[in-house]
Amino acid sequence: GGGGGPRPTPSQMMAMMGTSPRRVFTSAIASTGIALSANLFGVTSSLLTALPEEVVEPTGLDTYFPRDGFKRVVARGSPPPPSLGANGLPSAAATGGGGSKCSFLIPADWVADTSLALAQAQRRARALDYSMRQPSSPGVLPDAAFGPPGKRDGLGLSNSDTNVSVIVNNDVSGFTLRTLGDDAESAARSLLSKRKRPTELVAACEEVRGANTPVYQFEYTVDRGERYERLRAISVVAGSSAGDSFVTLTVVSADADWAREGARDRLKRVAESFKLI
Repeated sequence: GGGGGPRPTPSQMMAMMGTSPRRVFTSAIASTGIALSANLFGVTSSLLTALPEEVVEPTGLDTYFPRDGFKRVVARGSPPPPSLGANGLPSAAATGGGGSKCSFLIPADWVADTSLALAQAQRRARALDYSMRQPSSPGVLPDAAFGPPGKRDGLGLSNSDTNVSVIVNNDVSGFTLRTLGDDAESAARSLLSKRKRPTELVAACEEVRGANTPVYQFEYTVDRGERYERLRAISVVAGSSAGDSFVTLTVVSADADWAREGARDRLKRVAESFKLI
């Protein structure tokens, strides 16, 4: 090589460019933080997928960023409507919280059911509008519901037939799973016998999930007649340790969807991830 002085060091070159090692390091850290918080190019999701679920779940990060194609939902019961006082006006007394809280996974591309949110808002408005009280009791609304966006999701699951819903029942006392039946199968048969449409029990089991909470899980089909495709569903029931509430999650789709590769595993994972927290 030719003559000349010694080559400048990296620090000298950075100084010539008006920067420094500290600034470069700070910029790199900031850029990494932005990429992670925005899940840029799926970086955060990839990192979370590489970690065990029991490590990620307590952080709550999987409720913001998908992990392994799923995101976690935390749901609890809706607060009860205000009670009416002797004067017919809503009572000023506190109505309390929403009871039991649960978590479960849903596919990353599923979204909240906007029609449910509207129905819940309308019910709250009717409850507060004491001048338009109706004597008939309202039907049961889920406390949360999710399903594919548009007509079909990435695996072809239909929005009209596919969803997961959660109902929290708070107005109970001394509830245990044995209230429903001595075992999962007898409980399932008893509950299904009350449905208006013909049903067929496929499988039933009892498991322990979360903080040592027993659950009943049962799979069944629902015959909707000749005009509509048969449905298949998995329901999971769990009761609070205090016996003052119980929660039911149901994931449902067209029977034919459960036989398609990938779709059944996706639907089952939703049901099997459910637990009280």
